[in-house]
Amino acid sequence: MRIASLIVPACLALAACGDTIDYDEPQDAVDDGGKADAPAQSCTKVRCGNPDADHILFPGNPACSSAGCERGLAADDLYIPPTNGRPWGDTYERGVIPATTLAGYSSGRIALLRRLALVGDGEHAVLLDPSWPDGARNFLGDGPVRGEDIIEAWLEADEARTFTLIYSTRSVGWSNYVALQKRAVGDRVKVCKVTEPHMLVPKVRGIHDALVDPVAWDNGTCTWGTGG
Repeated sequence: MRIASLIVPACLALAACGDTIDYDEPQDAVDDGGKADAPAQSCTKVRCGNPDADHILFPGNPACSSAGCERGLAADDLYIPPTNGRPWGDTYERGVIPATTLAGYSSGRIALLRRLALVGDGEHAVLLDPSWPDGARNFLGDGPVRGEDIIEAWLEADEARTFTLIYSTRSVGWSNYVALQKRAVGDRVKVCKVTEPHMLVPKVRGIHDALVDPVAWDNGTCTWGTGG
């Protein structure tokens, strides 16, 4: 599948968290022609949780350690495929199909959007701090499309579905998804804020619960849209 090139930020992978890291550095993935995982990325090397769990989080670029901060969220009820920083190709097929909750953190939003559009399963979708303003991008390999339009089409296909956006007020790339609250599907769009910088969002207290039960989770900032 031919995928359009991505804009590459200055920082793609970090060895460890420390005072010298710019936690607000935009994160995105490099188009590698659809290849799957790097040789060192497997569930024997990084924490994945339960591959049979029906809640799946597609990870972002490795950061805060070779495993990535979000790896600390992996558990019996949450599977994180070993696809750090490589969300293109067939990575969206990882985990059980159909799943109940599908989530993507940072560049993992690309695998999430591809899963929603190309497989179309899931009862709930969670976008955890997208970190980059995509605009129209060749997410699906058949021409430019906007991420929010993929979410809207997925919601329209089943009126029982919900979409939750959890974003950092110190990050970017979330405003177009917030705007979904004003569309016809907006009453099923939940938006929540956190104040931690992008790379620390996976460490926010209670985030694991948000990824396995997003409808019930509320950190005190969450609002549902009203629809168009």
